[in-house]
Amino acid sequence: ENISTPIGPGYTALPKELPGKLVITSFEATPFVGKNGVYMVDVGSQTGTAKELPGSGSINWPNSVTGVTADVFGFPAVVVGNGFLVPSHTLGAVYVMEASPNPEHLKAPVKITNDMAEKLPDSGWFYHEAQFVDVDGDGLLDVLTARCQFGVWPWSKKRGELVWLKQPASAALSGEPWQETQLAAGPDFLFCVQPNTKRLALVAPEFVGERIVYWYMQEDGSMASRVLDAASGPGFSCSWEDLNGDGRLELLATNHASANGSVYAYSFDGEDVATAEVTRHMLATGFTPAKVAAGQGSPGDAVAFRPEVAASEKPHIFLSGDNSNSIFLLVPESEDSDNWSYKTQKIADLNADIGRPSIGDVDGNGFADVFVPAFDAKVVKHYEFAKASSTTQVIV
Repeated sequence: ENISTPIGPGYTALPKELPGKLVITSFEATPFVGKNGVYMVDVGSQTGTAKELPGSGSINWPNSVTGVTADVFGFPAVVVGNGFLVPSHTLGAVYVMEASPNPEHLKAPVKITNDMAEKLPDSGWFYHEAQFVDVDGDGLLDVLTARCQFGVWPWSKKRGELVWLKQPASAALSGEPWQETQLAAGPDFLFCVQPNTKRLALVAPEFVGERIVYWYMQEDGSMASRVLDAASGPGFSCSWEDLNGDGRLELLATNHASANGSVYAYSFDGEDVATAEVTRHMLATGFTPAKVAAGQGSPGDAVAFRPEVAASEKPHIFLSGDNSNSIFLLVPESEDSDNWSYKTQKIADLNADIGRPSIGDVDGNGFADVFVPAFDAKVVKHYEFAKASSTTQVIV
């Protein structure tokens, strides 16, 4: 069952911290008066309606969502970064909200960052993503985030930086900004924290710098970096996945290009990404926006998953075309761990910009459900995989 939203949906999330909940962020590009909202939907055997989180309409251009368990603030929460490079929307922040349409503990969103802007119009810094990491080892989860200053005017600066926000020992949601520390210059829109590492490490697919960079914290607390790909094109999404079934995580990434956009995988010949030999594999290319115009690009987010959740073969990759208005499925052509060939299947043309999809088995039937935000249509499309004869197929 598809989900309608009063405002165009841009991002969806099925946070593992919030079982059975789909979170949607929506926004409009209209200068100064564009509407916004963060919505929550009960999903499962029967999909519910989208219910707005109170106060979220005041968050200008909400972006990616992170779920937070009750042991952090005392109640389930969501964290969202906001703002974008579109005029009148560049000033962003990081907000915490109670994960409920009927909040009992936090009645309105709380901003935990200072506003950053210069005197010239549209010179604000905006945020796309926030992840919880205990950066300083004090037992409290801090917020790791990246922010970007990027405008469309001739005077506009284009730069990004990685920062962390220290969670206060008390009154974390009093409305006072959390203490801020800059870690590195470069990361701007999105990043993906490397799992299962003793040190803080992440990859930033830089949109401004058009490169993919591995960042890791040294013993003295400073950040060191290694450029994994200096010619990736404008960076977009990234995630850590075992794509070839060899037991080692690879990096799955996309760029966001005006022509011939691509999906890449990066494999490493050792456990330490800072020193291991890296190999780039082109999984798919040739993605192009439906209309050639400034700011348009394709593809969008790539998500690795298994249509049959309990299966052990290589994962498929679900791909948002973003401004191509289409969605795609990348299917591995071989189970050989050294074979990086994929068949690209176009699933549908939705006649709308495609946002960030979310995938999970929400009804417990053993097959993946896919939620796809179709921005211009103001709907989140719900697809489900199912077994048909000997082939796993997509059904609506």
